[in-house]
Amino acid sequence: MSFVSGSEAAVSRSALIISDLHIGMDASLFSRGIRMGGLADFLARKTISLLKKTRRRRLVILGDVKENVVSTGFEVRSYFSSVSPHAEVIVCKGNHDGNMERVPGISVAGPGGIVLDGIGMLHGHAWPGPGLMGCETILMGHNHPQLTFFESGKREPRPVWLFCPASQEKISGRYPRHHPSPRLAIMPQFNPLLGNEIGKFGGLGPLLRNGLFSWERASVFTLGGTRLGEAGEIARASFSGK
Repeated sequence: MSFVSGSEAAVSRSALIISDLHIGMDASLFSRGIRMGGLADFLARKTISLLKKTRRRRLVILGDVKENVVSTGFEVRSYFSSVSPHAEVIVCKGNHDGNMERVPGISVAGPGGIVLDGIGMLHGHAWPGPGLMGCETILMGHNHPQLTFFESGKREPRPVWLFCPASQEKISGRYPRHHPSPRLAIMPQFNPLLGNEIGKFGGLGPLLRNGLFSWERASVFTLGGTRLGEAGEIARASFSGK
């Protein structure tokens, strides 16, 4: 697995991988008086551009394709009607992805995720299936990690990657068979309207909440691949005002 430099995406041997689109979020914002539109079209164009750039004919979406938990409305179907001619699409279901099986032309995997090209892939709100823990790299979304930079007096929140080290003892307690040195990679969100400041929360999902992987000691990387430090150090610096 490798970064797609400058983008909220990764590639495996055969696939482009993205996460957390939350299509329909613009409609939710509109109901609160915030006017914007065209999110599904924007995300579709962005996806197709990356498929062409990376020369991949398979797309894996690590969950939360949509904002509305139940509906698979026009915006969701419009996105896939645009993207599907360019790639085989696999969705690993997230906590927002009710009824995704009703969307034509895509494959839908359960919350436990899949293994593809030797990489475990899932959304991250549920426990991974046992097969994923045999992989050296486990890739998930769900957290929307971002870090705010201050440049020329302006706040610039930017999505980031996290690579979380494992607790062998805690993994063995849950999964008797697992890779001897797994690592958890947390993807940045594909939707630019989302973001959780890494210094203000400790990670979402059972792998992090139960300490199988450490958020505190996670290495934080920019979209360009620059390492910024550990999440815990950055959080402490944020609270101290440094």
